[in-house]
Amino acid sequence: MPACSSPTVLIYLFHPNALLARDTALQMAQIGYPLTVFATLAELVAATGRQAPAIVLVDLGKVSVNAALQQELLRLRQLGNFGLILLSSRGNFEARLNAVQAGADAYFIRPVDLLMLGKKIEALVRHRELPPYRVMQVSEDDRHAEILRQTGMDVVCTHKPAELFNLLGAYQPELIVIAAELQDCSGIDLIRLIRQNVAYLDIPVICIGGQSGDTMHVPALIAGADDYLAATIDATHLVATVAGRAERYRALRGLIMRDSLTGLYNHAAIKEYLVREMSLIERHAAPLSMAMVDLDFFKKVNDTYGHPAGDQVIRSLARLLQQRLRRGDIIGRYGGEEFVIVMPATTRDAAVAVLADIGVAFAQIRQSADGAEFNSTFSAGVAEAGGHADAGSLLRSADAALYQAKHAGRNCVVAASPS
Repeated sequence: MPACSSPTVLIYLFHPNALLARDTALQMAQIGYPLTVFATLAELVAATGRQAPAIVLVDLGKVSVNAALQQELLRLRQLGNFGLILLSSRGNFEARLNAVQAGADAYFIRPVDLLMLGKKIEALVRHRELPPYRVMQVSEDDRHAEILRQTGMDVVCTHKPAELFNLLGAYQPELIVIAAELQDCSGIDLIRLIRQNVAYLDIPVICIGGQSGDTMHVPALIAGADDYLAATIDATHLVATVAGRAERYRALRGLIMRDSLTGLYNHAAIKEYLVREMSLIERHAAPLSMAMVDLDFFKKVNDTYGHPAGDQVIRSLARLLQQRLRRGDIIGRYGGEEFVIVMPATTRDAAVAVLADIGVAFAQIRQSADGAEFNSTFSAGVAEAGGHADAGSLLRSADAALYQAKHAGRNCVVAASPS
């Protein structure tokens, strides 16, 4: 299986058997995940205290988590914000339950599917870097919104139900909070309006009760609310309910919107995000650039080294883009060997400079397949949103710049002419 030497996340492995640990480390390195191995829990705890990793793998072998190990793992979790994955030969209910009680984020039964393990690692790493939940509130009372903001959630409020659909399109919330009692219309009717629009069928809606007590509880659920909370709900309960439903929505949307090979946004998702970002810059007058990136001579890689090697090249570029770009930049796999990057608050010239630096780094990565080593490069076209009427126009401009980069000899970044 092919491998690459691209920059990687920090992963610790605890395994008391040195020989088996070395074998696991070699296999993981082959798919681009080098491990730091520890033979004792004490060594793992000490290393985590010095530098918390992104992921901790604990290989249990043929045993399950006992009470003593459970306490050790729970104490380990307190040392940093990392993903905890357990590997074991035991797959019974008790073993899985003990793992969950020890704070495990994932549990893999041996023999482990390494590609599935790699995808889980990427998902956990992405989860640590996700932005705050986006919540929209329709209410004449901002108390609940302030409670959610204090926990770090991104909350936009409106007191006017007529603004609902404009805000939904521009803000794309991950959860909606609606007061049951509104001045201009009933919150129940507003929920019905949302559920009549197929674009918003999957967004969780929480209805907050009014002064009339619980008489609207059942009508709210019938109208399509996912939950009904009393107006006097305490802050802890409110935050837990909103965060739990927003997290599930985000996870399910991630399954739909993510590319299975790279974990990046897929074609439909990246176009959706581009439309949203362009609507935001219209309101805030901020620059926005986008790039189309295409691997050079990719068919030759597949023909010479095989499709697994081609997949690894795609994954290595995806990982490098994730590591070198900002958290607010949006990266998607547009199809095949082509990527799209949306860069908010970035001018065209700044985007060109960033992509050129990434191109230099990517060209230096030594890809390998079946003992043979090779390098890959990419070409890119960059366009700025100013002067473009819509997302389609911006995409066409970046694509035209990419075409120029290909005809200029590849392995370069070309800026589209200003519109």
